[in-house]
Amino acid sequence: MLKSEIKNIVEKPTWVLLIAVSAFYLIGLYLFSHFVWSTDIYEYNYKAETGFENYIDMIRRIDFVRYIFSPLYISSISLVITGLIQIGLKGNNIELNNKLLFNIILVGTVILSLPLWVKTVWFVLIRGNYTMEEVKFFYPFSLLYFFEPADLHIKLVKALGKLNLYHFAFILFVASSLKIYSDAAWGRILGIVCYTYGLGFLLLQSMIILIFI
Repeated sequence: MLKSEIKNIVEKPTWVLLIAVSAFYLIGLYLFSHFVWSTDIYEYNYKAETGFENYIDMIRRIDFVRYIFSPLYISSISLVITGLIQIGLKGNNIELNNKLLFNIILVGTVILSLPLWVKTVWFVLIRGNYTMEEVKFFYPFSLLYFFEPADLHIKLVKALGKLNLYHFAFILFVASSLKIYSDAAWGRILGIVCYTYGLGFLLLQSMIILIFI
């Protein structure tokens, strides 16, 4: 039943999926930007005596640009990941339609967008009171849990924060979806996704970590 549900979703028109996934990401981004990074928390941490209105207006303009480019952001990430995995599939003599693979990746990015929703629920509905530093250092289900964020460079914090269970879940979803359309063993497909997307992502974050250690 789960296989049929996945097939029903990933075989929908690409434009429908792009709108749906972009909307999910956009709503999460908006909620996080306006309710977690609220005007009050910006004002509380603003050091200058004047000019806050101009400062917050600039912040919201930047937010607006991020909203506008959400579909481009989602589609660009999906295209890059599609290319990486397609190279791995072809290298292992596994044929899969590019459009179908792109749709699978596109749907999978919903998992990668979940941290925005998790952070919003945690800070707005559960915590209530929090500081800007707590928001900066909050990366749930990530390797950052094993470090003291305050002692690390902010770029290093972000890199460790992105090494999380959401990417692992994304890899499992993509591999499971690919298995539906391939006779290859699931373990083999999982390995392909791991050494293309997984290894590429790990190397990128490792480079960032090495730069700021």
